[in-house]
Amino acid sequence: MSGDLKLRHLGTGEELLLAPAAEAPRRPALAGDVVVWEATENGTRVVRARRGGETGTIPGPFDHAGEPRVEGGAVVLTGWLTADEAGDTDVFLYETGQAEAVRIASGPGQQRFPDISATHVAFADFSEDPDGRFDEDARDLADIVVYDRRTRRATLRAREGKQAFPMLGAGERIAYLEWAPVHPEPKFEQFELRIGDIVAPGSGDAVAASIEIASAPFVLPAVRGELVEWVERPEVGEASLWRRPADLSAAAVEVPGLSGLELFGPSASATITVLGARSPGGALELRGIPR
Repeated sequence: MSGDLKLRHLGTGEELLLAPAAEAPRRPALAGDVVVWEATENGTRVVRARRGGETGTIPGPFDHAGEPRVEGGAVVLTGWLTADEAGDTDVFLYETGQAEAVRIASGPGQQRFPDISATHVAFADFSEDPDGRFDEDARDLADIVVYDRRTRRATLRAREGKQAFPMLGAGERIAYLEWAPVHPEPKFEQFELRIGDIVAPGSGDAVAASIEIASAPFVLPAVRGELVEWVERPEVGEASLWRRPADLSAAAVEVPGLSGLELFGPSASATITVLGARSPGGALELRGIPR
C-alpha cells in the first residue's frame, strides 16, 4: 500500500503535497531545495525531481529508473536497460541543465544502490556475483565502487563476500553494509555496518556496528556529518536508536527517551535526526532528535 508523499517544514509543521498515492511515490531523498523520489508513470517506474517549485521526470537512455539520491542539485540513480527487473542496470548522473541523465558506471550484471556527495558517487557492483544481480540468494557477491566526480575515475574497493548500499555524507568517509560470512534472508535482518576513508583501500574499513533488525520494514542506517546512527530491532527486547562518531573515536551509545516505542528509520541532516515512533496500539508519528 502506498500513500501520499508530502514535504513537511519541521519548524512550522506546514506540509506540501509532492505526489499523490495514485503515483505510488516511494524512496524519497532530500537535499537543500531538491527532492527526488520513485514513482509510477503510465505503468513504468520513473524518477521524479522537484526543484524551485517545478516537478518533472528525469529522462535518460534506460527503460526505467529508480533508487535516486541527491546532493547539491545533482541526482544519481539506477537505470534498468530493459524491462526485466532482474536484468542489466547501470548508474546514471543527472545535473541541472543537462538534457538527460548520463551513464557514469556500467559493466556486466547490475550496478545499483548509488549514493552521492559533493565530490563522489558510490555504488554496489554485482558483476562478480554468480547471477550478476541483487536477489534473495545466499551466494550473493558484490563490491563497492567509488566514482570521483572531478576526475571521472572509478575505484573498486574490493573485499571478500558481499558489500552493498554505500552511504556518503560523513565528510571524506564512506559507509556500507557487509554480509560476510552470514547471509540471512531477508538480507537486512543481520549485517555489519562498515566505514572507512573514501580515498583509502577498502581493506582498512572498520566495523562501526553489528546490527540486527528482526522484522520489516527495513531501513538503512543514517550517515551524516559527524555521526552514524541506526535502529536495532531484536527478536527479543525493545527497539533502540544508537549513534556513534563517524570517525569511530568512541563507542556506540543508545539515544535515551525512546523506551517502549516501535522505531523506524532513521534519517538525518547535520543538525537533526528524524525517525518514526509508535507506542503500543498508537499511531505512527515523526520525532526529531537534536544531533
